[in-house]
Amino acid sequence: MINLSSFIAFHTRRTPDRCALKYRGEDISYAQFDNRIRKVGGWLASRGIGAGDVVAVLMKNSAALLELVFATSHIGAVFLPINYRLSADEVGYIVSNSGARLLIADEELAGFAAGGAPVVRLDEAAQSSITQFAPDIAPAPMHARQPRDLMRLMYTSGTTDRPKGVMLTYENIYWKSADQTLALGLNADTRLLVVGPLYHVGALDLPGIAVLWHGGMLSIHRNFEPEQALAAIESEKLNAAWLAPVMTTAILTCPNRDRYDVSSLRWAIGGGEKTPEVRIRAFSDYFKHARYIDAYGLTETCGGDTFMEAGREIEKIGSTGRAIAHVEIEIRDDAGNRLAPGENGEICLRGPKVTQGYWNDKYCFFRGRARHLRTAAGARSRRHRHTGRALGRKAGRGGGAGGKRRAGIA
Repeated sequence: MINLSSFIAFHTRRTPDRCALKYRGEDISYAQFDNRIRKVGGWLASRGIGAGDVVAVLMKNSAALLELVFATSHIGAVFLPINYRLSADEVGYIVSNSGARLLIADEELAGFAAGGAPVVRLDEAAQSSITQFAPDIAPAPMHARQPRDLMRLMYTSGTTDRPKGVMLTYENIYWKSADQTLALGLNADTRLLVVGPLYHVGALDLPGIAVLWHGGMLSIHRNFEPEQALAAIESEKLNAAWLAPVMTTAILTCPNRDRYDVSSLRWAIGGGEKTPEVRIRAFSDYFKHARYIDAYGLTETCGGDTFMEAGREIEKIGSTGRAIAHVEIEIRDDAGNRLAPGENGEICLRGPKVTQGYWNDKYCFFRGRARHLRTAAGARSRRHRHTGRALGRKAGRGGGAGGKRRAGIA
């Protein structure tokens, strides 16, 4: 059994009263979360959702969104989070292209729901738990999945004018979780601040749900407000965070930041742009017991392909660190040749957490480039060995394409 719900059930048997999620002042134990997952799975099944069906969500952060992440996996369905900042036309394209059987949308976002799938609207009560819809529904049994079964679709548009559906399997997710455990030291005492949008690989997977794999806790904030984030770090003794650069800046410039005790924080992962030295120093001055971890990653790899090593943040300013344990990274030229340190080129990655390809795309062409990335049909973009598929991307930050990067990133 590799369904995501399997490790929630495991922790429920061992530590049923341990807190799994915090949302809007409510502490949700592992036992409660496990029960909700199975009931939400039953609700999805009652709406005709089964193994392999795509369930799309257009939602802000909430406990209900996490219920759906795990409940879709529990019944063998495929989870598709959609960026709620997109237009109705863009949402409609993703829903239609994915073949989603159901679209679940927050009431405030329902005006952007499109694409032909039946729409379920969530009011404020349902955002706290989907079980509000059917409190007496029978829990669903688990539909066992295999390592290479599709678990999630995430649409990204770094290289084409239309978004592409990145296919992430259970194998991808568990490998990334194992690697992040090694790099970050995740354990049952990890208490993660979740302020980034959960439709994004940063908030959902860096380390995101890997914390629950270990029996840790996620503190979910519907929206990012710097002072609320600081208050949560103090009151909930949070010790980890993923922060987009704009969030880090907002926290470090918050006028009331000195009112809060943030001594519990041990690390915060950044990324998305080159981190200025002044921000790293400001972070260290304010969060005196924490370190800022610059990172690089792609939606196509579940995020977090490199992490800056502890103590080298200033020495290696501008670097995003070294590759994690089971990811191989090279910088190559347009002919596919490995480049020497200091030369500009393309970042190429290979490993078991790299996607097998894009949904409904037989070939994915890179504009202005002669070569292409073939998907799960069995071809390769660079080379394909037993360790996984090689993925070539223009060097940049995050999940999109950017300018070329110099070789020797570590």
